[in-house]
Amino acid sequence: MQKQIPLIIIFTAMFFCNCVMPSQNKNEKIVDAGSNIQKDTFHLLCEYWKLEDADHPTSKDISFTNDEGILFQCGIVFITDSSVLENPAGEMTYGKFKLNGNDTIRVDFEDGRKAVYKIISLKDSLLLNRTEKKHTTELTYKSTNTSWPDASKNPFSKQNYEWTKKPKKPETDEEIRKRVKESVLFYKYYFDGFVNGGATNIDFTGLPCCLNWYQGGITIQSESKLDEKWINCFYSTDQAYKGRQILQDAITKKYDWDLKETNWLKQTASVLQQIYDRM
Repeated sequence: MQKQIPLIIIFTAMFFCNCVMPSQNKNEKIVDAGSNIQKDTFHLLCEYWKLEDADHPTSKDISFTNDEGILFQCGIVFITDSSVLENPAGEMTYGKFKLNGNDTIRVDFEDGRKAVYKIISLKDSLLLNRTEKKHTTELTYKSTNTSWPDASKNPFSKQNYEWTKKPKKPETDEEIRKRVKESVLFYKYYFDGFVNGGATNIDFTGLPCCLNWYQGGITIQSESKLDEKWINCFYSTDQAYKGRQILQDAITKKYDWDLKETNWLKQTASVLQQIYDRM
């Protein structure tokens, strides 16, 4: 049986006994492991990969923090509709990819670039040799153990990630609400991907967000500590504050948490869907 509680209240210690505790990294939460399902090369490739190392890198292969304190992290997402997003937590570029055989990926990026990736290894890590304009870079990516079989429910698809694109002019209150609502759906799909992939941890590093995640609860950052990357998704700081207030008003309502579900990722995804539906 489900019970209604305010979202900002954290479950009691008795409930925590049935969950796996979060790690020390504030951006990483430990969750229950799922079963492994054998996949072909295409579907093994289709997930969110984080760049760990690069030999002979170009500028787009280097993570950095800018003067405003915003982290740009390198990575790549291959999506099941054959679209690709380079650096989803950094300076993003979309494109289309084609897998030739089991070891060659050809990508046409929307900015006009073309690249060929040779798959050297595809397991828990993805080792690629990328050749672009006669320059070859060896890239080592770490798996996030995510899976989004339906491209329309991949949080990094162009439609689902549009809310992060800074508007060129001030938005109306309704447009701000729409942007915030889309951010909630993004995180619902993001959580789903870790559940689908049987991930043992979830990482939010580099993603724009003003929420704090707990096992059995969600809170919101104060204005003074509001994530700079979240603010940068809005036309101005004042409009970001409006967006934050809209979200705060939404999460302080009561939602149904499944007390029998021991995987907090599934619990949280369900509540995010409820928040989205009520906004």
